[in-house]
Amino acid sequence: MGAREYFIYLISCLLNGEKPQGSERTDWQGVYSLAEAHDAAAAIACMIEELPQGSRPQGSLLASFESGLKRANRAYERQSAAMTRLIETLTLAGADHLIVKGAVLRYLYKMPQLRTGRDIDVILRPSQLEAAQSAFLAAGFEQDGEDECRYSYDFQIFDIHTELESINVQSKIYYSTPFDDISENSGCTYKLKPIYHLLYVITHTACHLKKGGCGVRMIMDIDAILRYYPDIDMAAFSALCDNIRIRATAQALIALSKKWFHTPVAVDYSFEDYGERELYDALSSAVLSCAALRSDAPRKKEEKSRFGVARLVKRIGSRGKKQEREERRSPQFTAVLEELEEQQETP
Repeated sequence: MGAREYFIYLISCLLNGEKPQGSERTDWQGVYSLAEAHDAAAAIACMIEELPQGSRPQGSLLASFESGLKRANRAYERQSAAMTRLIETLTLAGADHLIVKGAVLRYLYKMPQLRTGRDIDVILRPSQLEAAQSAFLAAGFEQDGEDECRYSYDFQIFDIHTELESINVQSKIYYSTPFDDISENSGCTYKLKPIYHLLYVITHTACHLKKGGCGVRMIMDIDAILRYYPDIDMAAFSALCDNIRIRATAQALIALSKKWFHTPVAVDYSFEDYGERELYDALSSAVLSCAALRSDAPRKKEEKSRFGVARLVKRIGSRGKKQEREERRSPQFTAVLEELEEQQETP
């Protein structure tokens, strides 16, 4: 296996509780580069401990993985303490709050400290925002400069919002009132219902597929939700995806989770279907490169020619190849690209 394949394989072993197979020819430098890019060195380090001695990285490279695991454990303790402080502060102020994405999804993992994260998104009711801001300052939180919606506590950054991120008008209908029927609460602390958290992770991931920055942890979160909540009504979920015009993208992302991590969920689309290899390659490349999803592979720049006719022939040939690729592209791939293109900024 190449570095990319082995990197995904090790994460899959972690998620499935399986003992990984080793190889003496593993490109550990390549695996480490991916682990650093995706903030997953701790997860890989945990799997390295399960490998035979002869299959592990050596010297400074092994030390780098081990250092990543130690950092993740320390960060988890500090983030947990900061989260507790935040919840206590908002509860005392009587401010309803909703925390989303990795900061809460990490607790669906068997080892939550390995689902690393940075900034934490906190959703508040607009009517309670001012009271919450005063409570933050009184409790020792530090405001980030002039930004009244960004606070830190013991180096943990909290981004404060009054609604969930939307990717189009349809999703805004669901996400603009997060404290209503899409969430459930215990006192002032709310969490998204599983089906809506899955929907939100999918739309958030789709947003990054368009502009770049979609990483492996987002696919891991899809797996974590589906693995932890096996009773999610997937027919109802598909209907929600239809309503916000993201069904093809949701199908592709769940299929990617299933192919990479063997996510235990029944799906109506698979990359094993005829003609779907191109979408799988493009989606895998986008996620592993933290780049935007592209409909074609990067091409080398045209060589300079002294003759304008030669350049024109190359250009015409290039257009012909582009048209050929578009005609060969699967309907699923086309639908995904159309959904991403239809994303728009919402006020």
